[in-house]
Amino acid sequence: MSVGIRKTICASLAGLALVTLAGCGSSSATAPSGSSSADTLRVAINPGFVPFEQIESGKLTGFDVDLSRALARRLGRKNTTFDQLPFTSLLPAVTSGRDQVAISGILDTATRRKQVSFSKPYINDSFVISIKSSNGSVKGVSDLSKANIAVQVGTIPEEFVRAKLPKAKIVTVQDTPSAFQLVAQGRADAVITDAPVAGYYVKKLGGSLKVLPTPLNSAQPIAVVLPLHSTLQQSVDKALAAMEADGTLGKLRRTWFGSSDLNGGA
Repeated sequence: MSVGIRKTICASLAGLALVTLAGCGSSSATAPSGSSSADTLRVAINPGFVPFEQIESGKLTGFDVDLSRALARRLGRKNTTFDQLPFTSLLPAVTSGRDQVAISGILDTATRRKQVSFSKPYINDSFVISIKSSNGSVKGVSDLSKANIAVQVGTIPEEFVRAKLPKAKIVTVQDTPSAFQLVAQGRADAVITDAPVAGYYVKKLGGSLKVLPTPLNSAQPIAVVLPLHSTLQQSVDKALAAMEADGTLGKLRRTWFGSSDLNGGA
C-alpha cells in the first residue's frame, strides 16, 4: 500500500473489546456491531500509523480520520464511528460485518483482494528505509541483509522484509511510532515503512534519523477497504472521485503530507 504507513500504542489482542470514538455529530460510543443506523458510517481504524491516524491529547486525528468524516458526509451519513483495532484485525472487522469499511493506510494488494474489495486509491505509496543520521554504513537494502529491522506487524513492509531479507532479524511492533523509537534508541538498525510516514517521523525527531533516497518498490495504491460485493462500493468510488475533482483530497494530502499530489509527495 499502499499508499502504501497506512499509528501511539495500539490496542492489544487481549483488549479487543473495542474502544470507539464518536465523531462528526455522533452522540455516543457504542459498539459498531450493535449499531446499524443508516446515518452512521462505521470505520475500522488502527491509530498507530502517524500521520494517517494517531491519538493526540486523547483525540483520534490524522489524514484517514479527516478522510473518513469527509467521505461519510459525501455518502449522506450524519455520523462517523471509529472502531480502534490492531492492524491485523482491520480486514476481519470488515469481512465479519462488524464495520462497514476500514480506512487506515491499507495497501490494495492481490492477496487482500481475495478477502475484501478496495475503492479507487486515495494516495499512492512506496516503501523506504529510515536509519540513524549517523549511520554511514547503510546505503541501500543490500546493506541490511543481517541487520535488525523494525516493522509494524501484519503490514506489507513486514512481508517485504521477510521475502527480500530472509537472514535479517525482524523486530515486529504493534505500531509505527514504536518502530521509529527502536531505531532512534539504537535497538534496531533500520525501519522500513511508507514514504509519507517516514518523512513525517524524520521531521518530528529533529534530524536524528534520515530516509534513504531510493524507494524499495514502485508506488502502490492505498484505498478504502470494503466487504466483497459491498453495496457501498459504487457510492464510495463516486464520492472519492468527486473529492479528487473538487480538491478536497488534495487539500487533505497537503495538510498531512505536505503535498497535494496523489503520490503523497513521495
